[in-house]
Amino acid sequence: MKNHQRQPPGWLARYTKRSLWALLLISLSQPVLAKRLYDVELIVFKRNQNPANIEESWPTQVDTTSVSNAIPITSNSTLKNAGLTPLPRSQWQLTDAYNKLANHAGFTPMVHVAWRQDDSGRAALPLLRVSAGKDYSDRFNPDGTPITAQPASSTNTKSDSEQAWDEQALETTPPRQPLYELDGTLRVYVQHYLFVEADMVLREPIERRALVEDVVNMPLQTRDAQQGASSKADNVQIAGLEKVEKQYHIERFLQPYAFTHKRRMRSGETHYLDNPMMGMIIQVRKVQDQ
Repeated sequence: MKNHQRQPPGWLARYTKRSLWALLLISLSQPVLAKRLYDVELIVFKRNQNPANIEESWPTQVDTTSVSNAIPITSNSTLKNAGLTPLPRSQWQLTDAYNKLANHAGFTPMVHVAWRQDDSGRAALPLLRVSAGKDYSDRFNPDGTPITAQPASSTNTKSDSEQAWDEQALETTPPRQPLYELDGTLRVYVQHYLFVEADMVLREPIERRALVEDVVNMPLQTRDAQQGASSKADNVQIAGLEKVEKQYHIERFLQPYAFTHKRRMRSGETHYLDNPMMGMIIQVRKVQDQ
């Protein structure tokens, strides 16, 4: 009958601890699982039509705070710094769709870009800025109202100190920010499913009626002036009366047309999003040879 050697106390705990350390070292030595990669291709276009023919309410002001923090989608160097890889034109697959839009009288393509990104979530992927077209900053204010020219004074009656103060104010005035015809943000991310979020605006000059109020002040009159001398009790002023006539004039206005969409997608599908003024074609393709 064999004698079994008795194990020292605590051997099981020490063995379990060593095994856990071994498993940890093995897991650290294994390569990290690579993220899935996707190729994203985007086309943004506008419709060539008169905005006056569209019966739809549009916002008069657009929040552009998020745009200034976004990454320009057409800058390859900025995309690379943000962890995205711009794709060469040889790998684009929506070129035929772009050419059809360009050759159609009813559309004007404004953006066509493509890049590669991973399957990170919404917070991990950068917010991309989509801007193109004319810059209206020399003609309109950010709220769409026209920039009114100030007439130059023929004579300079300001003192030297006032003149120097004005020149200093002009030097410290920040330059006007671009006011692009197409501007906004885009984000493509994975959150169990593929999602695309677009928040853009298309700006078009229109004519609108602007209200002008002509205020005519009535002259101060008293009953004394009307009826002659009288007691102070009868000296009542008929004053403070204002005649207001509403008048309108036609002015140019930079009207923003909002384009806001959120869409769940499947890889390989081509999605078409639009409104009466503009549209977007986007395709997200899973990279196979990873």
